Amino acid sequence: MKIKLWADLVDWPLVATVSGDVITINGESIDLSGIHDGYRLPGSAVGNKFFVETEYVERIGKTLHFTLRLPVHWDSPEEYRSPSEPIIIDVHSGPVKFPVTTPLASPPALLPEVQENQNG
Repeated sequence: MKIKLWADLVDWPLVATVSGDVITINGESIDLSGIHDGYRLPGSAVGNKFFVETEYVERIGKTLHFTLRLPVHWDSPEEYRSPSEPIIIDVHSGPVKFPVTTPLASPPALLPEVQENQNG
């Protein structure tokens, strides 16, 4: 499977695994084996909120291609919020390794040291 990622400002957990033509997203198994070579259907036909409605799920040769929403935060790394090139993950079997989009921890703000006036 070739999974293109679509950055979306949502607060949804995303965990997925692949086995053959089945992708399991957050415990929901989605069997895509009915899509034959050269055929495609809109993501909205899948009925899962992670499939982008306006993008196609299609099979090219033996490989399924589709687009999933990648949950990001307003302060996620720019490379995931607004990538210059589409992020595509190639998964054959097992867990899908999505990019870590959690915001980078900013260093704690340093406060100026308060010095007490000893003279008065």
